[in-house]
Amino acid sequence: MIKFPGKIILLLLLSFMLQAESSAAEKTNFNQKVIGSTFKSLARAFVAVSDIDKLKANNIRRLEKLNDTKFKKQLAKVYPVLQDLPQTLKAQYGVKEDMSREQVIKNIESLDKKKIYGIIEAVPDATITRLFKEELVKTKEGIMKSDAVGSVKKFWNKIIRKAN
Repeated sequence: MIKFPGKIILLLLLSFMLQAESSAAEKTNFNQKVIGSTFKSLARAFVAVSDIDKLKANNIRRLEKLNDTKFKKQLAKVYPVLQDLPQTLKAQYGVKEDMSREQVIKNIESLDKKKIYGIIEAVPDATITRLFKEELVKTKEGIMKSDAVGSVKKFWNKIIRKAN
């Protein structure tokens, strides 16, 4: 029987652990890329088929109707995405947590499809993945609270009874 020195065994164990960590990191990276690419493709498709001028006008009108409290709440909802934009883009659009309504409207007015595509691409895949997973958790909690499964079962049982 061949005896391996303790240092070699330790090195082998460490290398296997590092490979496992590397694989997990690569898997996370892959998942982020898939989720990010999917949402970016959907966003680009939406922009491609949308009347941007009409969308801009509708959103500006909506922003103008909001009182200050509601505006701040809306900004707080979108800021988690905006804060992860590259610094150059944030500087270009004056993105801050306490942006004024006038700045947001000015930003919207300046957009065209090409700029929107650039912004879509600038959102990090990790941010999209994090927000997607947060939304999944909220949706799951909502479904659990709403007894949607029970409603589906009742509906299905009704169909089965009528079929018999």
